[in-house]
Amino acid sequence: MRYTLSIAEAAEDDLRYAFLWYEEQKEGLGLSFEKHISKAVASILDNPFKTQIRYGSTRVFFLKKFPFGIHFHIQEKTILIVAVFHMSQNPEKWKGR
Repeated sequence: MRYTLSIAEAAEDDLRYAFLWYEEQKEGLGLSFEKHISKAVASILDNPFKTQIRYGSTRVFFLKKFPFGIHFHIQEKTILIVAVFHMSQNPEKWKGR
């Protein structure tokens, strides 16, 4: 089954903030983060059910190099990314999304 991707505005903000923060730390690090996100999203789209459910119906795909989790829901033929969350933060913070 082929899935379409939808990204919540709050998740887009998460991505933008993380990209800019990494770029401030070292030039090119933001681009590396972006590439890891792209690969993770491609993996999620290929087989979203291989990612474990962590909170209710929310699945979390963890990046290998960066301490972030991509929080998403499967809604029929759509993958909805609701948060891209740094794992040191309290998970209660994103649950209202």
